[in-house]
Amino acid sequence: MRLPAITELARRLDERLDRRLTGVALVGLLAFVAGYLGQGSWGVGTATSSAAGAIVTDVVGGAGTRTPVPATVSLAVTNVGLERVRVLGTEANGLGTVVQNLTPPDLELDPGMIGRFDADVTLDCKLSKPLRMPDVRLELPNGKLRRIPVSGSGMLLEACSRAAPSVRPLVAALSTPTPTPTQPTHLLTVQLSSPTGRQVEVRNIRAGGVALRISPPTVTITGRAPVDVQLTAPQGCPVQWLVAGVPTVLTVDLRPASAPGPRPTSSQEPVSDAEFGSTVQLRLGPALASWLLAACSAAS
Repeated sequence: MRLPAITELARRLDERLDRRLTGVALVGLLAFVAGYLGQGSWGVGTATSSAAGAIVTDVVGGAGTRTPVPATVSLAVTNVGLERVRVLGTEANGLGTVVQNLTPPDLELDPGMIGRFDADVTLDCKLSKPLRMPDVRLELPNGKLRRIPVSGSGMLLEACSRAAPSVRPLVAALSTPTPTPTQPTHLLTVQLSSPTGRQVEVRNIRAGGVALRISPPTVTITGRAPVDVQLTAPQGCPVQWLVAGVPTVLTVDLRPASAPGPRPTSSQEPVSDAEFGSTVQLRLGPALASWLLAACSAAS
């Protein structure tokens, strides 16, 4: 079943809009937390306190074979203090991230205002550690400079997932291309691995916006060794597929694999940022569509 071009475009626009709205909605909460926790380290807390927070709201680009991988990252910076502050852009380098250009280069924020930046960056997708945007630089009314960590850096992996297969955070292969007598029609086994040796946890897998049951329920990818994951098709054909067409792509929610030992609590490694994770897409093509169609036919 071919996907109508106009419907597919509308679906992608809806997904982009939902992601942007979700990111902006989180700005206020994260900025408040960052500002509140930061007041003690900034030596403020009076009625003239200055506080701000920053978050990644969108990541585009990454397609192609270029390395480091180019992408454009949208940032939102919120002034949750009581004074006007000036945002002087970002530091040049983050963990596996280099900022090439920032638009606008700086801006001033009154209390309660949200400012937005677009950063042209290059990403070292081969890095096995979580990527992180560089800190935002803030100038306070008294002339002092402060650095603000950027939350939501897990979204940077979305650009890596569109790059060359050798630097993608996750790839998939079918271990059983077609149903066999020993495997029911509604089950499909895929092999997941990380070509870069990245350690991630798979939280959810969806097809065309519909959640697929996975077994085991939590999948940990520890590197290049493939891990078998069994997918269960939904009962019947979801209405989303009848409208937009049977999907050929899996959407996978990831987060960094839990490391042994205590969780980080320092301001340089905020606990909340580790929970953000990212969403990547795995294109299986006609094989996925054929399996879903077979499952639909068996359920009807």
